[in-house]
Amino acid sequence: MACTRVFRGPVLIFRGQQCLDLRNSCNLRRISGSKVAHTNRDDTSGRSPSPTDAKQPEDSIQTTTKPPSSHHAPATTRGPRRKKVGEAVQERKFFSPEFMPPMGQRSKLKDFLEREDCYKRREVLDVPEFYLGSILAVTVSDPHAPGKENRFVGICIERKNYGLGASFKLRNCIDEQGIEINYELYNPLIKKIEVIRLEKRLDRHLLYLRDALPEYSTIDPDMTTIKHPPGRPVPVNDVKVKMKPKPWHMRWERFGFQGIVMTEVLSEEKIEEGKTWERPEYKKMDLINLYKSSSHGNEERARIAEEFEKHVQGLRRRVKKKSSAGS
Repeated sequence: MACTRVFRGPVLIFRGQQCLDLRNSCNLRRISGSKVAHTNRDDTSGRSPSPTDAKQPEDSIQTTTKPPSSHHAPATTRGPRRKKVGEAVQERKFFSPEFMPPMGQRSKLKDFLEREDCYKRREVLDVPEFYLGSILAVTVSDPHAPGKENRFVGICIERKNYGLGASFKLRNCIDEQGIEINYELYNPLIKKIEVIRLEKRLDRHLLYLRDALPEYSTIDPDMTTIKHPPGRPVPVNDVKVKMKPKPWHMRWERFGFQGIVMTEVLSEEKIEEGKTWERPEYKKMDLINLYKSSSHGNEERARIAEEFEKHVQGLRRRVKKKSSAGS
């Protein structure tokens, strides 16, 4: 008579010379021809195995998988609306940064109403495309100036804030004296914004120009406009400015700016010490920090980009209708 043993844990049933490994089995099983039945040890119902289980062939384990039922709906791809949103983001080469809400608890209704006010202001004021490092000319209403308006030309060194509070800062050196003016982008006193030269810089802001040599911030107020060819990429100005001797407004060597030459004003020890204040490599790859420092994701950006594109198209239609009516 064959010896039969039953083990718990990884269940092995020995029957003569044959060994069946039931470690992957969790259902009720019975081997025909044997009086030993194995049940799931977690099953405490106490019911006997189903008679259909005894019809399996001897010394074989049959594992069946349920075929997918026909009433389940097939997997659907993204709808056409999402495809249109993605296409709108790709087609739109410029997206004004003040329309993206910052991180934190937000009110979608408040953000929507604020963007609507921005769109209405853009119907009156033409807000052109510009970046950090672009040279702009801003004309504002000034009751104390001759002609009741004032025009200032400078290089854009900072863009910040969101929505109606968005602002940008222009800097120019006049008679070797640095002058900075902060403009609110949607201020009703602004009459005109002109882009004299469209370009980008490598750094996130250019506030270090305050401690750089004046030649890097000096702009001719009568500079002629350099038109940028439509459809071409915006040029990146990789100029590296030379700094004045210390003291500075801030310790710029600690921020890792790419547009500064430090070797002429600082020693190698000071430069290496400043690099230790930069973010470690593992923090640069931290996904949570990257998500917080960036936008809320592609879906949020795509939705606002589509809304911005609709406004631009509607504005073009209105301008075209006015021009055709005037002619």
